[in-house]
Amino acid sequence: MCKCQYSLERYEKYKTVKIRPRPLPRTPDNSGNGKLEYISFAWKDLEASRGEYTLEQIGKSLDNARNPILILSPEPPSWVKDRAEDYFASFVRKIGSYIGTDGRLAGVVISTLADSKEEWNAYMDSFETVPVLADLHHGRLIRYLQEQNREFGLLVRCGENNWIDCCEAFARQNLQHIWKTQPVVLHITDQHCGPHIRREAQRWHACLSNQDIGLGYDLELRRLTFPETVSSGGSLPLRFWFVNAGSSRIYKEFDLSLLLKQGDLSYEIPIHAASHSWLTGDLVHNEIVPLPDMQPGTYTVSLGLFFKDRSYIRLAIQGEEAGGYYELGTVQVETTGEDPFSNIWDTYYPEGYYPLEDPQVPEQD
Repeated sequence: MCKCQYSLERYEKYKTVKIRPRPLPRTPDNSGNGKLEYISFAWKDLEASRGEYTLEQIGKSLDNARNPILILSPEPPSWVKDRAEDYFASFVRKIGSYIGTDGRLAGVVISTLADSKEEWNAYMDSFETVPVLADLHHGRLIRYLQEQNREFGLLVRCGENNWIDCCEAFARQNLQHIWKTQPVVLHITDQHCGPHIRREAQRWHACLSNQDIGLGYDLELRRLTFPETVSSGGSLPLRFWFVNAGSSRIYKEFDLSLLLKQGDLSYEIPIHAASHSWLTGDLVHNEIVPLPDMQPGTYTVSLGLFFKDRSYIRLAIQGEEAGGYYELGTVQVETTGEDPFSNIWDTYYPEGYYPLEDPQVPEQD
């Protein structure tokens, strides 16, 4: 590390610990990444008699599927004689009420009988917390959703023979930035993924595909900086530098948590990072967290990133991991009766940037 007179280390206002984990050679296995599995059910099978539903098989399929994408096939049951699209919309709402908040679903494809607004609305209203996917080439549906300010993801059916048409559809419908809020799912229509599809999948920021071509997020902790010594009941300044080297963002909500542990003593401290706005590339978060009253001693510092169901994100770093927490280093806790770090960044910018000020008038001799 550079120790020249201009290096930032010479301007630190406290002795720091800098953790630089070694990266993994490959992307770790995480939910919401890589290869999808379709789970498809026909209307006629799930509502064979009007108002009588057999939905248990959906839950069983979810138990055995990785990154499941739901498709409801609009094959009418025998009791439907007329107004089939209205009955199908009601069926979609029933399925949505049954499974629309299930965190295991990676998405649901909009499939309809008559391309009616009632059917489209049924999907959007019933699957509020599950990504609803519109076919990239279904222009009328996409225009309607855009006019209604509805959030939706995309299902891109693409092969080496139509990849240019897909690129044009993205541009014509102004969908280049949709990946920032909703997922782009790629269905490769060829037996094997060709070079054009592989390249465009990265440019579209696709997160899942029916073939495993390395799509999704790939989150790595490049550096964590904190003081060597802190005060019990005081403050702990933390400076994180992450890199998402993957093709897409993380779409499920997650939180960061710090674990300080000494023997049988452990303290979980929430980190209030704006992770909902993290995309790809460099991700920096600085925070001064309050510490509880702690016994003095040396504590291991561990970091975990957890989804709402307490499942966790596997970081692309080497190191010991237990229960979602990665052990990173140690910090010394002392009982001092003061808090030297509570306002440490008011005039000091830890990354070396300082506020611009008007030049002062030179002092007169």
